[in-house]
Amino acid sequence: MSHATLHEAPVSAAVPASANAAHHAPAAIPGSEPAPEQGRIPTTDLLRRQMAHCGEYTYQALNKIGKLSPEDTGRITQQYLKYLASAEKGKPFLDALQYLYFEGWKLPEIDARDTILRLTKSLIAYSKTKITHLSFAQQTDTPIEFYNAFPAVSEISRLLGAPVIQINEKDFFTVTGVNPFTATAAARLITNEIQQETGRKPFCFVTTTDLAAWKYLHGRHFGA
Repeated sequence: MSHATLHEAPVSAAVPASANAAHHAPAAIPGSEPAPEQGRIPTTDLLRRQMAHCGEYTYQALNKIGKLSPEDTGRITQQYLKYLASAEKGKPFLDALQYLYFEGWKLPEIDARDTILRLTKSLIAYSKTKITHLSFAQQTDTPIEFYNAFPAVSEISRLLGAPVIQINEKDFFTVTGVNPFTATAAARLITNEIQQETGRKPFCFVTTTDLAAWKYLHGRHFGA
């Protein structure tokens, strides 16, 4: 399987999602939900719709760059949407890349990290952004106080699989994930929540990481 080769960059080189929006990446779904009341946790249905939106973009992008056949694109998209519709409430959603590898292709765990990493980097190249890929994301601190201060942010990060790996009070934050589209959408949702709570719009930075680092982070942040 061919893939785009990108060089890793330090955390400081990550590009704010608000300053350099992905050319092809999905935004948070406009008009799908009224503006949240202060302190309200986003509904599971809202986040489920966001994951469906990101999943469709992910599979369309993989088709356009030759990683997924037209037949598989349609088949796996429908399977993924059906999975999301029946996903257990309160349980983190499988990202579209995880679902593709384990459920769509039914490939073994042993090759998951390398294959998903190639797909991740291909999506970064396709999206025409300068999203940073971090192989050391698991070495960052767990922002417990930040999650406690913003329960809605914690729920977005947990369900969408986009842990917050760097913060500076309420001025900026960084998220990571295995899928740049999902991470970008999560960053936008988190930005909206913080702005709703504080009246200030923070800068947000989007990064990706590999599957092993992501699983470690998710378990350390959310216990699952």
